[in-house]
Amino acid sequence: MLTRRRTEILGLVVHQYIDTAAPVSSRALVSRHGLSISTATIRNELAKLEEDGYIAQPHTSAGRVPLDRGYRLYVEELMAEEPIGVDEQRTIEHQFHQAPAHLEEWLSLAAHVLATAVSNVAVITRPTNRVAQLRQVQLVHLHDETALLVAVMDDGRVQQRMVLLSRSEDQDGLTARAMRLNARIANAEAATVRAVAEELTDEDDRRLAEVAAELIDEHRVAGETYLEGLRSALEQPEFASAERMLDAVRHLQAYELLRALPTPEELRPGATRVMIGSENSDDWMHEWSVVTSSFGDYNGSLGTIAVLGPTRMRYGYTIPRVRYVASLVTALLQGMSR
Repeated sequence: MLTRRRTEILGLVVHQYIDTAAPVSSRALVSRHGLSISTATIRNELAKLEEDGYIAQPHTSAGRVPLDRGYRLYVEELMAEEPIGVDEQRTIEHQFHQAPAHLEEWLSLAAHVLATAVSNVAVITRPTNRVAQLRQVQLVHLHDETALLVAVMDDGRVQQRMVLLSRSEDQDGLTARAMRLNARIANAEAATVRAVAEELTDEDDRRLAEVAAELIDEHRVAGETYLEGLRSALEQPEFASAERMLDAVRHLQAYELLRALPTPEELRPGATRVMIGSENSDDWMHEWSVVTSSFGDYNGSLGTIAVLGPTRMRYGYTIPRVRYVASLVTALLQGMSR
């Protein structure tokens, strides 16, 4: 258990690192915050915090940076929220009242407003109370071992992808294979198709079922996800290297993001959820933090609103703005459905 002084020092380290993006030294803490204790005492406390896994020293001569455990304690116990002021609320509400009263306009505007406010990536998913289902798959021979998988969805729309099979198969063989697959996965949602894929013993059948599940998810995302703020996020110091920037761009796409976010049903209405670094399920998200909330209408349709940024996120500023925009969109949707 941390002592009071050690806890206070951790809070100062996290706050200062969020503000400066530079490792925090004992001397910097004393000079910036006017602490009445010596730098030697601060160094001892920082060493204890490092031993306990709250902070780390990236280089021997450098200061300390927070680790996920340190950020978690900060968010739960030390952080002071920066409430959204009346003028800021009025400005945001005015933008929404100026926009056409259409769901798509509101969601696109919400993503833009939130991304601009927090200078990070904002993602909003269209509210829905239905789960996308696969009507059937079709297989078309292209050449050698390559086939085209065509997934027909329950709303009639089509998704397709080229798939490399383990061996060449003519069109008659592919048609028979599609019929065999449809007997197992027709009219199923993505989770069911993945469960069936795990049971299939034929390598190619399993691969095709897995691709079909991915296409169902991609179909659900298409036209239902609003993303803003990528440029602002990439301007932060964490992405100074071209390699890290390209890696972020590769992953920060609607489909990848939707897989990484909790579903609206997993979120407590009116509350925000914060996932920090390694708390995220996807490996590529281990250097990111996510603040999420849900919104919805009177009919039970739910959507997700989220902000993604480096773990050095301004949590106290971001959380109340995610909460506010979610509540505002909920109020607009409920007003429209009356």
